[in-house]
Amino acid sequence: MKPGNYLKMLKKINQIEPIFFKNDKDSLKKYINSGSWFTEHKINKKFEKKFAKLVGSKFAVTFPNGTLTLLGILLASDLKKNDTVLVPSLTMVATANVVILSGLKLDFVDVSSKNLCVDPAALKKKIKKNKSIKMLIYVNFNGRTGDLTQVKKICKKNKILLVEDSAHSIGSYFKKKHHGTFGLASSFSFSMPKIITTGQGGIVVTSDKKFYEKLKKLKNFGRDRDGEDNYKSLGFNFKFTDLQASLGLSQLETLKFRIKRKKFIFNLYQKELSKLPNIKILKFSNYETPWFVDIFVDEKLALINYLKKHHIFCREIYPSLNKLAFFNNRSQCPISEQLSNKGIWLPSSVNLQKKDILRVTKLIKNFYDKNLFKKK
Repeated sequence: MKPGNYLKMLKKINQIEPIFFKNDKDSLKKYINSGSWFTEHKINKKFEKKFAKLVGSKFAVTFPNGTLTLLGILLASDLKKNDTVLVPSLTMVATANVVILSGLKLDFVDVSSKNLCVDPAALKKKIKKNKSIKMLIYVNFNGRTGDLTQVKKICKKNKILLVEDSAHSIGSYFKKKHHGTFGLASSFSFSMPKIITTGQGGIVVTSDKKFYEKLKKLKNFGRDRDGEDNYKSLGFNFKFTDLQASLGLSQLETLKFRIKRKKFIFNLYQKELSKLPNIKILKFSNYETPWFVDIFVDEKLALINYLKKHHIFCREIYPSLNKLAFFNNRSQCPISEQLSNKGIWLPSSVNLQKKDILRVTKLIKNFYDKNLFKKK
């Protein structure tokens, strides 16, 4: 058999894909056949309560996506026009985009090479330079906690609001508390790549009742109740739907299984790749759930392209946001830049089988054993 024909026969392994079980299909079918109106109503309230209970927060409010969850937090926080919101330079671009969208000032802070979360030392330096910082959006990068205790102390001392972007963090805990419960509020995402998905969608959790009431009004045109046009404040249409909420509820039913699989997948990758000197793998605690499997290599693009030829698809990790021209930011974030230049997301879907992971790792070992990255 010719090599080209052999490659064509290989099973395609995506970097990530959504996983739906029978209970998901049954839930959607039941809702569609119920005669409900597909808008946000009773099932959404049930989903909000169940998610709030899951993370240990008093309240939860759904939004159409994870970008609008963060925007909702910013708009409800009473920050002023010239206030600065600090964002880690290594995160998904939406975390920074919402600051621009809200009309506030944006600045970046570097991360730690140990955990990819905000570096406390870099945070202290940034606060000294920029006296207008009023909020930090702390990203629990890839489900890791980072130096959250120290960061929280720094924020409290300097009267800076702490908000968590926990889009990666469903199933991750620190000191027996779920991520997303250490600041004023937190944003979670249910977009396709996340551990549970409603297609698009997001949720804000908070234990501050006044803030919760503001969020509810903000997402519902500034009114207290549906079906009446009595506007109390500026608001928007940031509603979820009961159709999505029914899927969210069914996905939560299999969350423990999904978490278990994510940990198994990471541990197997780590076991197979940890002895390769060319690869850096950052560990997780037993209480943290990996969202994706991230590795850091000097030969990033060469390895991605090599795996792609064998029908294995990876993604480059996020770019260092301080280097994106449209943000027009001069922050120095050398760790973020270094990690961005080396980071790869390996295939990380919940349905990956052991043989799939061993196929990926075997090819990576072959790539380095034969020095394929040096060949032109």
